[in-house]
Amino acid sequence: MDISQLQTFIRVSEYGSFTQAGEQSFISGTAVMKQINRLEAELNFKLFVRSATGTTLTPEGEKFLPYVRQLLRLLNTAVAESRKVGLVTQNVITVGTSILHPADPFLTLWHDLAPQLSNFRLRIIQLQEDLNSSNREYAMLGRACDLIVGTFDSTTLKQSFNATPLGYYQFGIAIRTDNPLAQLRKIRLSDLANQRVLMVPTGISEKNDQLRSEIMTHYPTISPVSTTGRYDINTFNRAVADNIAMITLTPWWHIHPNLVSIPLETSLEVPYGIMTTKFAGNTTTTFLEKFNALR
Repeated sequence: MDISQLQTFIRVSEYGSFTQAGEQSFISGTAVMKQINRLEAELNFKLFVRSATGTTLTPEGEKFLPYVRQLLRLLNTAVAESRKVGLVTQNVITVGTSILHPADPFLTLWHDLAPQLSNFRLRIIQLQEDLNSSNREYAMLGRACDLIVGTFDSTTLKQSFNATPLGYYQFGIAIRTDNPLAQLRKIRLSDLANQRVLMVPTGISEKNDQLRSEIMTHYPTISPVSTTGRYDINTFNRAVADNIAMITLTPWWHIHPNLVSIPLETSLEVPYGIMTTKFAGNTTTTFLEKFNALR
């Protein structure tokens, strides 16, 4: 039994499908099934009932699931705490990064300011999804990392976290490379007439809500298709599989090899910046104060 098998088990329980779990991990559904088969053989009980429409947890799988989640959380904590023991200075800022929350905009500034912040050093960690949280990577703040780079155009995030503005992301339209729209240099909303457009549901992003309102008011032939929540990698796979246009933002323009992102002609922009918890601790607070003073 290894960690990857347990992580795969959680994904299959979440998505109810070997194929969808595989898309989330960028591996085949067959590879996922083989991992689950090996895990079940080691455990000597079945975790899933297989059917033509997907998978459902067996009673044993239902019982096993919360323990696996707890085990992986404890393991992440153990690794994070153990790494701290080896740090030679207390002035270490842990920066979380992921495919959907790349730290590049902050790191670009850091490289210029680092000589003047010599009493601090960065530690970069790859964020894992928190499948129990609707805000996923944001939920890792204060637990696995001190800060991440993310958008903060929702009331929930503003209430829960502090934000240090860095700039604005631009909207774009992600479409399959064989879609005729992929030949355009810029896309107007009128170019999407009579098409479906994948986007997050209302209440998650204020700017996204404004864009949705503009579409529904002025371009009624466009049909918004809501995701189940914030984007994850499976959302991009869905855009490819369904050949459906998708609202995207600057940092996601090159995520999927089968999608091309075209700038969307709109005045709307989404603010992004450094996100921390409301009570970030003295080291992180001091770092941000000095960082902002030098910008």
